[in-house]
Amino acid sequence: MPATQPSKELRALCYEHHVKMRLNRSLVNSDGDATQTLAYACTEPDCLVHYNIYRGYFILSQDGNTNELDMVPRVRCPHDGTPMYLAEADTKKSGFRLWICPQCDGRCTNEEGLIGLASQGIQDHLGGKNAA
Repeated sequence: MPATQPSKELRALCYEHHVKMRLNRSLVNSDGDATQTLAYACTEPDCLVHYNIYRGYFILSQDGNTNELDMVPRVRCPHDGTPMYLAEADTKKSGFRLWICPQCDGRCTNEEGLIGLASQGIQDHLGGKNAA
């Protein structure tokens, strides 16, 4: 099976180390079926965190097996359901995370909820008034 090509280079960050991940070709074994896929991988030594736009974040062991029991962020775009990637983590504001959808470029943070594409719908729902 050919490797899937992403439509654009993402600036995905590792959710553990908050460093930019590097796009590479990985051999993934799932259900005894080995397939090659393009996925972003953490650049920190011994970190097994990976991300691709179809699965989101996942842990890939040295032998290429994935473990679905590993705890990884599962942030999905409310607009189209695509797994979002971590694009920014602010160490000064503890806990701040900016997630971006690779399909529609929708954005959400843990502080503000969905911003970007859905902001117009939110504005319409609120009648253009501030909800405060």
